[in-house]
Amino acid sequence: MEITSNSTISTAVEGLKKATAQLEGAAQNIAEGSTNPEDIVSLSLAATSFKANAAVIRTENENTEALLNITA
Repeated sequence: MEITSNSTISTAVEGLKKATAQLEGAAQNIAEGSTNPEDIVSLSLAATSFKANAAVIRTENENTEALLNITA
């Protein structure tokens, strides 16, 4: 299976969407007065996931730029 830039970025974007949904769910629970520690953990996991997926996109862009500079 060949991994391309588009599939890498698409996967990272899906990860960003999932992290956003997780964050929104936990934030809603907390706003409604939930004191469940799982909501706090969920916020932290969502933030970490968002950062990781953003880093994948940033790295993919840097790699693509480097390859374009090599072939130019």
